[in-house]
Amino acid sequence: MQVIKHENEFGLIISFQELDKQFDVSFDGNGDLYWKIHSKNTNDDNNFIITKENYEVYRLFEELFDDIENIKIYTEPTIPFYMETEEEKQDYINELEYEKNKYRLYNYSNYNELFDKENNTITWYSDETNHEVANILKIKKEKELFKLEFYIQPYIEGYDRDFNSLYHIPIRFRYSGSSYDPFNIVFMRMYRKMKQIDDINDYGHQIHIEEYLFNQNKVKKLTK
Repeated sequence: MQVIKHENEFGLIISFQELDKQFDVSFDGNGDLYWKIHSKNTNDDNNFIITKENYEVYRLFEELFDDIENIKIYTEPTIPFYMETEEEKQDYINELEYEKNKYRLYNYSNYNELFDKENNTITWYSDETNHEVANILKIKKEKELFKLEFYIQPYIEGYDRDFNSLYHIPIRFRYSGSSYDPFNIVFMRMYRKMKQIDDINDYGHQIHIEEYLFNQNKVKKLTK
C-alpha cells in the first residue's frame, strides 16, 4: 500500500493506494470529514485492507477501535487544581466514569448501533442523508488487519439520495449535527494524527519484521 498526501483548495487529502483502488481521507468544502473509496474496475468489491505492513496507519486504526469501544471521546482531562484530597479526586474520576457509561446503557443510536463488540465491527451510516438510504461504512477488526467495507443502499422514493457511483462511494462525518455525535470527534482526531506523521511510507515507521515474528513466537509459547 502506498500513502500519498496532497493539497486541494479545502486542505490536505490523505490517499491510500493499492492496485486499482484508492481510499481517501479529507475535509471537504462544507467543513466535514469524508472517507471515500475509488475503484478503476467496477468488478472489484468496495473493500480496502489495512495491514501491519503499514504500521503507522494500522496503529491509528487500533487507536480508533480502542477509543470507540472504551468511549474515549475526549482527551483525558486533568484533575482540577482545587481538588486537594484523594477523596475529592476519586469522586471526580468516578463521576467521569459514570458519564462515560451512560453512552453504553442509554444512548443506543450513538453507541450500540455504532460498535458491535461480539463481531469486532464499527458501523457508520453516512451523515449525508437518512439512515434508510445512506451509504454505509463497516470497519472490521480481523486477525492482523482492518477491513474497510463500503456499501450502497438501494434508493427509496421520497428520500434524498446519497452521493455515489459504481466507482466512488463517500462516507460523511458531520462536524456538527452527526447522527453519532459525539463519536464523530474520534474520527476527526484520527485524521489530525494522520496529518502529523512526517513520512507515512517511511520504513523506519513500520514494524520491523524480526520484531513482529519474535512477538508472534512469544504469544504462541504463552498460549501452549
